[in-house]
Amino acid sequence: MRKRFLFPIVSLAFAGVTIYLGYFVQRSDFQTFITAYAAFFGLYVWVAFYQQKHFSPVQTRAMLWLGIGLRVLLLFSIPNLSDDYARFLWDGHLTVAGIHPFSHTPAYFIDNQFFPPGITPELFAKLNSPGYYTVYPPVCQAVFALAIWLFPTSVLGGVFVIKLILLACEMGTIWILKQQTAPLQPITRNFSIKTTFFGGKGGVGAVRCSLLYALNPLVILEITGNCHFEGAMIFFLLAGMVAMHQGKIIKGALWWALATASKLMPVLFLPILWRWLGWRKGLVFNAVFGIACLVLFAPILVVLPNLLASLDLYFRKFQFNASVYYLVREIGLKITGWDIGALSGPLLGGVTLLGVLLIAWQTRRFSKSEFSNPEQNGTKLSGNLATALLFALFLYLSLSATVQPWYLTIPLVLSFLTPWRFMVLWSGLAALSYSHYMDGGMQENYGWIGLEYGLLWGFFFWELWRINVQRAPLISS
Repeated sequence: MRKRFLFPIVSLAFAGVTIYLGYFVQRSDFQTFITAYAAFFGLYVWVAFYQQKHFSPVQTRAMLWLGIGLRVLLLFSIPNLSDDYARFLWDGHLTVAGIHPFSHTPAYFIDNQFFPPGITPELFAKLNSPGYYTVYPPVCQAVFALAIWLFPTSVLGGVFVIKLILLACEMGTIWILKQQTAPLQPITRNFSIKTTFFGGKGGVGAVRCSLLYALNPLVILEITGNCHFEGAMIFFLLAGMVAMHQGKIIKGALWWALATASKLMPVLFLPILWRWLGWRKGLVFNAVFGIACLVLFAPILVVLPNLLASLDLYFRKFQFNASVYYLVREIGLKITGWDIGALSGPLLGGVTLLGVLLIAWQTRRFSKSEFSNPEQNGTKLSGNLATALLFALFLYLSLSATVQPWYLTIPLVLSFLTPWRFMVLWSGLAALSYSHYMDGGMQENYGWIGLEYGLLWGFFFWELWRINVQRAPLISS
């Protein structure tokens, strides 16, 4: 009886909270948002970590389709938790009008009263960084242009096209994770960390990583709901990992070039990949990757200084939901009496680079033996590579001055290929960062940020202790 009614009840609950958050809640109403998100996340944890054993195989597959269905529900909404979509449409209008989107800042068109088709003061008013050049890479720009070409006068139509493409990427990601999931069985002693959220029975193999991804509220709301292209990057990234595991180095490099042309983040992974592939295969990978990136980024090379200028401003001036960066800034302020952000930002960036190189050095080379016991990490993909990439991103985000919630979707999906579950907790705690927009303001609430990182680091060190007690290395399969 429980199996019979559990799925429809859960499906209705997921659909209701998704529609409410996607269509009716505004980010300025933090109390309403955090209450609804907590309900969404609590439902996710209850279903994915505690109730999955009650699902029949048919219902488990149905839950994956439920995750896709929740994304479909959001196709017809205008993003209400992020205003980045306005810049997407702005860039698309410029490209369709034959104007390079990197050639001018939005303010240029207003100051000079130059209004190509679709470029209006009303759309300008919705932009969050009108004084900056765009920073969105070629894959994003191509999607923006397609959206405007299909719907030149409709905001909803343009957003729908962007969401539809991201939905296709999300379906591809769920399919890859499902295909790469090893048979459900307990993991070996070296990785016998329990995957119920705060303990309990079961190993990493107890819940398929595809289900963890398909139902995660942060992924659903930030990618399909708010149109963030981390969804495209994740799909290309995983496709590249699968190709490399199959020995198709050139194909893997091409997929990763597409991932980089969606978001620049994969560049951070190159030292780790080179170490994992070995010298010769790594050289081939990087050569093909470099050539493919030159081709994909060719339209941007003529305006590369403008892109670099915006990236420099982003890393030096933007501050949002940071952890270590804020601590260093406050300590520096007390010692020197002035904001040392211009110094601490590059310094922490250097520390990140050194940390990534150290992680790369500790990463074992790929071996066929990694497939001999796939149940060790619950997937056929290498836990060694996924763990290395996960900790590289975790280090980067821990030291970064800007940690937007959607940034976490990348390490989150990588964590599903490993025994580590601190990213699942962070995907819930990330909602606290929306306190920045409380009551329509744009001001950090350090109490909420402190709660977010206090719980995150507490859970992380608890997981680290459990792994250490069982004498399992951080980067291993």
